[in-house]
Amino acid sequence: MGRARDAILEALENLTADELKKFKLKLLSAPLREGYGRIPRGTLLPLDAVDLTDKLVSCYLEGYSAELTAALLQDIGMKELALQLQEVTGQGPGAAPAGIPPPLQPASMPALHFVDQHRAALISRVTDVDGVLDALYRRVLTEEQYQAVRAEPTNPTKMRKLFSFAPAWNVACKDMLLQALRDTQPYLVADLESS
Repeated sequence: MGRARDAILEALENLTADELKKFKLKLLSAPLREGYGRIPRGTLLPLDAVDLTDKLVSCYLEGYSAELTAALLQDIGMKELALQLQEVTGQGPGAAPAGIPPPLQPASMPALHFVDQHRAALISRVTDVDGVLDALYRRVLTEEQYQAVRAEPTNPTKMRKLFSFAPAWNVACKDMLLQALRDTQPYLVADLESS
């Protein structure tokens, strides 16, 4: 487990049952960064602290999960726990609120990653989705995600399902997808890179 995951778990384990319930209810309506989906109510409400930590990290990755958890702890009046979480994760009290990404200066705005830039073309043109999935299995995709993509009937729907997990990926995960595409679909990637 990572340091942020451990800190989130410790903070959530320090909540009473009522406080944990309040935390989950706040999470259902908290503003999220663009590209992040909401955890469904039916999935979220029965989770204990350990399972909730795992769900947060799997949906939002460690850094954003810690930031979001700290903001929600503040919202439910647990300011001390929020500050401890921020200190452990190195976010400090001056960090931007979880639902609002820090403003980017136009000059520093990064270019879209290849997989984001060519999403539509990849959905319609990738023919060896299973090869891509095998390369991402256990490195980027969990067993559940892998099986969910494999269950789709056509290559375009498989790719759409694969891209449904992308909002929680960092650049390294997207780089692994790009490498898997280069390995399995070299001519497609070369064509898209030259366009």
